[in-house]
Amino acid sequence: MGCTSRTVGSGSTSLACTSRAQGFQSYRNGSRAQTLLPIWLLLVCCFCLSFETSAVAAAKKKPCAKTLSQCPLRGCTEEDTPEALCNVLKHGEPKGDLHALTFADFQNLQKQADDDFKTTGYAALSEPKRVRLQHLKLQGQTIGEGSFVEIEGYIAEQPDKPKPSKPHANTGESVNCNLAKAANNDFHINLTPTKGGSEYDGIVVEMVPQDRAESWTEARLKAVQGAHLRVRARGHLFFDNHHKVNSDESHPIKNQPKRISLWEVHPVTEFEVCTKTKCTSDADWTALERWD
Repeated sequence: MGCTSRTVGSGSTSLACTSRAQGFQSYRNGSRAQTLLPIWLLLVCCFCLSFETSAVAAAKKKPCAKTLSQCPLRGCTEEDTPEALCNVLKHGEPKGDLHALTFADFQNLQKQADDDFKTTGYAALSEPKRVRLQHLKLQGQTIGEGSFVEIEGYIAEQPDKPKPSKPHANTGESVNCNLAKAANNDFHINLTPTKGGSEYDGIVVEMVPQDRAESWTEARLKAVQGAHLRVRARGHLFFDNHHKVNSDESHPIKNQPKRISLWEVHPVTEFEVCTKTKCTSDADWTALERWD
């Protein structure tokens, strides 16, 4: 019994498991001593296949740059692909006048995207298709991907099982060249309309690692969450088309961020905290980097 390696068409290496012909012949002749051999053979081959699959999966997550500063805006994607364009837009600078959006507005924008791409879907969006996302209508104005927007809310605190809802750094993302460590990755923050709210009722805002303020830390964000303070996020409106809306707590979608809309504030350019009973003007808000 043995395993030998061979090269397949993709260039990856797989393992082939073989046994001696005598073993199979003995089995066919009814030898009790050999009846367990096929089971053993199957288990070994399954292990070989599992090892190969795990190796391939690990290879996909291998960093494509040594440092964040060497990581191109397209990340690990191939140039001139929908995936590359998506990654570039995650670094986009907001344009135009500021639009103050509500959570209902994010749901409205989601419905418009769903209706626009009802036939083809939006899993992969070429540049001409993404341009259509720049010309949606909201509050009697044209708004869409790339717009300068703000949203007020609270950092989500629910659900608390199987693990507590917390602002956190993503890991191993293509946009950041699959690099490890929080300093090299986006901070994922779910905002909800109510204090103590659930991620299933919220939207996502993300702080990218490139030029992120040193005082924008996971610890500080968690402290704001623990203080149950109202926050305001401003930045670039982005459509995260590689995911699905996951807003039904009774029927959650595995491996999908919980949220009511795929529209995000990404990247966040300003993040502020309200330390008063009510913040009605810009002067009432405190920048996260000055809050303690």
